[in-house]
Amino acid sequence: MGLWVGRQRDQRGAALMFAVVFLSLLMTSGAFVVDLGMQRVARVDAQVVADLVALDLARQLDGRTVAQLRPVLDAAAVESLARNANVIGPEDAEIDYELGNIGSSGFSAITSGVPTAVRVIARTEVPFAFAGITGEDRGAATRSAAAESSSTACFRLGTFVAAVRSGDSTVLGPLNDLFGVNLDLVAYQGLANADLRLSQLTANPTIGSPEALLQGQVRYSDLLAVMFSALTQEGNGTNTVALAALDKLIKSQTTTTVGMINLANVLHVSPTDKAALEVGLSVLDLIGSARLSDGQYFVGVPNIQGGVPGVGWQFTGAIYLISAAELACGVPNSPGAVADTAQLDGTLGIDFTNLPSISPPGLGTLQTPKGAGFLEIEGGSGTGALISPPPVHCGANTVGDPTTFSVRVASALASYKLNANVTVSADVKLTDLIGLGLTSVITNLLGNILLLGNKLSLEVAITLTVGTQLNASTSTAALSVPPNDVTPVTSGGAVTLSMATLTPTVTSVKIGGKSANLAAVTSVTNLIAHELVTAGHGFVEKTLTPLVNNINTMFIGPVARMIGLRLGGADVFAVGATCGRPRLSG
Repeated sequence: MGLWVGRQRDQRGAALMFAVVFLSLLMTSGAFVVDLGMQRVARVDAQVVADLVALDLARQLDGRTVAQLRPVLDAAAVESLARNANVIGPEDAEIDYELGNIGSSGFSAITSGVPTAVRVIARTEVPFAFAGITGEDRGAATRSAAAESSSTACFRLGTFVAAVRSGDSTVLGPLNDLFGVNLDLVAYQGLANADLRLSQLTANPTIGSPEALLQGQVRYSDLLAVMFSALTQEGNGTNTVALAALDKLIKSQTTTTVGMINLANVLHVSPTDKAALEVGLSVLDLIGSARLSDGQYFVGVPNIQGGVPGVGWQFTGAIYLISAAELACGVPNSPGAVADTAQLDGTLGIDFTNLPSISPPGLGTLQTPKGAGFLEIEGGSGTGALISPPPVHCGANTVGDPTTFSVRVASALASYKLNANVTVSADVKLTDLIGLGLTSVITNLLGNILLLGNKLSLEVAITLTVGTQLNASTSTAALSVPPNDVTPVTSGGAVTLSMATLTPTVTSVKIGGKSANLAAVTSVTNLIAHELVTAGHGFVEKTLTPLVNNINTMFIGPVARMIGLRLGGADVFAVGATCGRPRLSG
């Protein structure tokens, strides 16, 4: 029995030794777990501080240079760290920052120039609870965050507002035709001066969301009703005229037949761009653009022949308004911040009847039978894109400190012309033709001149062209608010026909029914062309000039002014900008 007892005591000693070793290992492991947990928490805290400070500093990136920003960011960093001191653990964090830009490879630091991003490095330490066991009394945590400052700007290519605000009453005809109502200039000016934010429209249950407004389809009558409701809710007493005009539009037969529209065709705004959703937009621009958002719109021919001798009442073909004035909002150089120019396109056939006769010196009286012509316009497609550099600058919207940004306008080939094909004919004395030096021409065409009689038929076909053509071009519109929220930066040419561009072109000459070489009969054709275009008499003075004036003042001219259309370009307006909207990157 004594032997058994001794062995039992030996086993007790072994168990005690095992327990001591096990407890030592357990305490050491626990120390590592606790201290590593503390360090992990410190890393999370340091990351949060880096994120918050980076966002705060990015708000200051507004187009100033590194040298200009250094003192501003030094102070802002101290303030931001103090505001976020409770985020970190028991030890205060230390931060550094560097300025630069975000590219495809991430953040790149710069020491001069204009930065668009900032990187913040946050460092902190935590005391280890079991320093005596692990041998380490402190643990360090370092984390970084990069934030960039994005700026949103909004611009319009073309506008309904500009013409109406200028008091141009000639736009009333096209506008009333477009909307199917009869409103006066005061009513349209009320619509032009009333502003709404897209966020006001999306908050209405009828629309429901920015996506529904800017990506889906809405009924045109619903859109007008939502605008009416939003203006009514403003309740500031300044929208009385606009509300009355909207009410008349809502009740018009045209509105009820428009149906579903797609605003994404004319409002290039991201539903997630909260700054753009808060920009004030003219009600007239909104409803006018919406009316034209789904394809071609036929431009009716007014009484352009009124008071013009020799112009028939029947027209063939058509002129179409292809797109409306468009709004674009977004970050510079982004695909979303692009708008298309408004366009007019088509051909209108015109008959000329009962044209006046002409009397070139030495040829007697020549008749001008019925002729034909056509008005042709190809406005030229084009785009406007918000670009940087230079960066968007948000000023105080004063003359001394305007908001500025730039739009690149690229246009395609454009042409606008009126062609009149006129034929002048008569039986002319042979002696008159000989007197103009055409003996050899007549002999070559008709043979022995002695056998031809006293008179020969003369027929001269001439095309009279008024108009111009512009080649594709690219220009940059440097916009400022003020004044470009009211006064546009223009590119291209005015959409008008000018008689100064008149060019007569002889297309054929027949003597005695035989076609003559044009180069050999200039002594005759120059006389006839001069007589046609001479001021005071002739086809140009009596028919073509008043017709061009009517087209400019009653037809194409008002439509072009209404939508801010330029030939081979556009009117570019600054709507507004929001700067320093920070976001973490990478």
